[in-house]
Amino acid sequence: MMLFCQQHGNPQGQPLVLLHGWGMHSGIWRALLPELEADYQITVIDLPGLGYSNGCSPSSYHLDTVTELLAGVAPVSAYWLGWSLGGVIAMAFAQRYPERVNGLITLGSSPCFVARDDWPFGMDEATYRQFEQDLAANPVKTLQRFNMLQVQGSNTARSDLKTLKQVISEVQPAAPALIDSLALLRHDYRDLFRNTRLPLLHLLCQLDTLAPASMSDALSALQPEARVEVLSGYSHVGFLSAPGLLAEKIRTLLV
Repeated sequence: MMLFCQQHGNPQGQPLVLLHGWGMHSGIWRALLPELEADYQITVIDLPGLGYSNGCSPSSYHLDTVTELLAGVAPVSAYWLGWSLGGVIAMAFAQRYPERVNGLITLGSSPCFVARDDWPFGMDEATYRQFEQDLAANPVKTLQRFNMLQVQGSNTARSDLKTLKQVISEVQPAAPALIDSLALLRHDYRDLFRNTRLPLLHLLCQLDTLAPASMSDALSALQPEARVEVLSGYSHVGFLSAPGLLAEKIRTLLV
């Protein structure tokens, strides 16, 4: 059982792995690839059960099983960028296989996507439970609602939403995998963030409603050695319309 992956860019360039977020697949990086292909050897991977990995969904959808599957297709050594849920998964991979990760960038990611009493920077528990129930009842409609949340507040919301719809239309996600992978977003990963030691850059987005930029100080307190930056004017999917800025930030770590 192998995950879908593709290579792009310069075979002699620095290896870079891109991991997408929940409900999406590697097609989400289409606008970013031309910004990086001249300099980097890029591997894009579809997470288990999502996108073109829809035939590769583990019976137990946990970080350990997901990272094990990633290990079967990822480069021996590379820099990693994980967006949203992909950021958490990339952190877990780095902790389990530290010799295979040279440095890591998270984009629009969070150690707690669901708020806690001591972590107010996430979706409240009742809203998350309702989202789970709606997803089980009507996956297509619920994914459409999630897309609206991802573009919320952006000046490019209309074009970004169009891109999200196009990406999803290329390969419809299976409902069981959507439900199983969504469960990963419920957990508290602050210990994972505290205990990962490698060059780190956390990129938060000013207009993001899912991983709000207001957590920047709290994230810095979790990982004082990491860089935390806020991308002005970006929504959760701001890189769809402004990939050049993200490419510039990637280059600041991959020197």
